Amino acid sequence: MKLVKILLCLFCMSISAKSFAQQDTSCNKIRKIYDGMYFMYFDSSNSKSTIIEFSDFLFLLEAPIIDLGGGAKELKDDIAGGEKILRTLKANFPNKPLKYFAHSHWHPHSISSVSPFLNNNVSLITTEENFKVIKTFADSNVISKNAEKIIFVPGDSLRIADSFNEVIIYRFDQKNFPSTPTKDYLYCYFPKYNCMHAACMYTKWMGEPVDGKQLLSGREENLYNFLKLRNIKPDFLIRLSHEKKEDNDMQPYEGLQNVNLNGIKSADIMDKYLSISSGVLKNTRDEIIRVAINKNIPTSIFNSCVYTELRKKEFERALDFAIIQAQVNPSDPNSWDTLGEVYYFLGEYAIAKNYLKHKKKMFPEVSTGGEEVWQKDLENFQKVWDKNK
Repeated sequence: MKLVKILLCLFCMSISAKSFAQQDTSCNKIRKIYDGMYFMYFDSSNSKSTIIEFSDFLFLLEAPIIDLGGGAKELKDDIAGGEKILRTLKANFPNKPLKYFAHSHWHPHSISSVSPFLNNNVSLITTEENFKVIKTFADSNVISKNAEKIIFVPGDSLRIADSFNEVIIYRFDQKNFPSTPTKDYLYCYFPKYNCMHAACMYTKWMGEPVDGKQLLSGREENLYNFLKLRNIKPDFLIRLSHEKKEDNDMQPYEGLQNVNLNGIKSADIMDKYLSISSGVLKNTRDEIIRVAINKNIPTSIFNSCVYTELRKKEFERALDFAIIQAQVNPSDPNSWDTLGEVYYFLGEYAIAKNYLKHKKKMFPEVSTGGEEVWQKDLENFQKVWDKNK
């Protein structure tokens, strides 16, 4: 009899373990940050969603099911991923429906799914510019049927609040903040926790100090200026990516403040290189490379110089910067793609294709760039050159 009980107990434990495993794989992971505030994590992405709990409903910010930015070639509505988000919320908050789903911009690491939310009576908070892109990959019938659930942030802000919690959504555009990755963008401020959700507008330099200083990105500068303009000084900033070194998975505001007050602007470094005369650029190229390596100048600076010169139709200067970029960081596949593109613009197709061939050998897992992209870039630059005639 004891043996039967033991076997029965083991059988039940096996069933429970299997059920838990099935439940675990069918839902995303949720972590409580504060009372009424949670992060949701994805197996398919290094980005996270933010959940704000109100008295009778939930507010979801971001659906980063796949970790791709503006370079994503094929945008699609990830139905299964969206349904998994809804299952996760239902399992963790059985008595509170999701009422609002907001996103910062149209890139897939911000919004990878739309239809499941609209079909489940959830209102989508977006902007008119971002929605123009969303309509290209979301089901048109679903959008048409749920048109009343599409909420565009009116003016420059939208407030959602009850007695328990509050969210203020700020809209701003690329005209006023040039480093914004899309035409317009949404920040979310949570007054109860004094937190600002900045998503990928808080892009930090993760490499070594540049010329002895922390590198200040354009997005960090724009974010800091926006907060000063709005007179907001949050305790923490929420980024899309996981902050594994931070206990609460957020960035202290002091980090953003310090880099803005004491860092070195990438734009200033770039202007310094662009001011070098063509003769000096060509004749002292090795010295420029040596100094760039010693000072940890990011190759992205030289990449930006390349395309700035191409925009001005300064092909030889663009080539010099592309060569510098490739020699400063030969382990970056983009360095070789950029060099090939400059030769393509020069009409040196055999050289361009040769760089592309070797790039594919060195970096077989990288599929970005190449002749099709170069040709599209050339056509776009041609329009710029025609305007400047």
